[in-house]
Amino acid sequence: ATLFRIIRLLRIMRLFRIVKFLKQLYLLAFGFVEAIQAMFWVTILMSVVLYVCSIVMVRTCGRLPNDDPHAEFLHEHFGNIRTSMITLFVLMSSPNLPLYMEQEGLLWQRPLLLMFLIAFVIIGSFGMIALLTGVISESMFEKNEMRLEEHRIERDLKREKLRKGCDALYSTLDLDLDGEATRSDVE
Repeated sequence: ATLFRIIRLLRIMRLFRIVKFLKQLYLLAFGFVEAIQAMFWVTILMSVVLYVCSIVMVRTCGRLPNDDPHAEFLHEHFGNIRTSMITLFVLMSSPNLPLYMEQEGLLWQRPLLLMFLIAFVIIGSFGMIALLTGVISESMFEKNEMRLEEHRIERDLKREKLRKGCDALYSTLDLDLDGEATRSDVE
């Protein structure tokens, strides 16, 4: 049974060979793999940013004294690093500042929190999307440049082969004193 599974897997591997022959499909597949690699590194970067920002939020907003009117709300969202990271991830993926504005005076009494949340949304949401788009676009541009270079080399090789063929033909012709051959000699 295991042998048959391996044979089936080898048949699937033939599909990958077909992809190599179709240049456009190959470029798309290769671009997809590049995009996955870029998304992996952007995810790592965002995890580090979320971790650092959640440490800042836990230290500044998550441990307020109980007599603060917003202590319960802030402790619920920024009480520890795990919940703070989840709160910041949700804020980054779908900015919901009205949730914070519903808390009477939370953002207006803490202007640094307001500036932090706005900067986090701008950098986290828009900045990371722009970074990801830029990395993928640059990768596709680079692959296109490589493809164009391959085409140029291919053209140059064909021209060189044609030149050598013409030189070989020219050297076998009977030429007159002016270095010219008759049409019948060439045919």
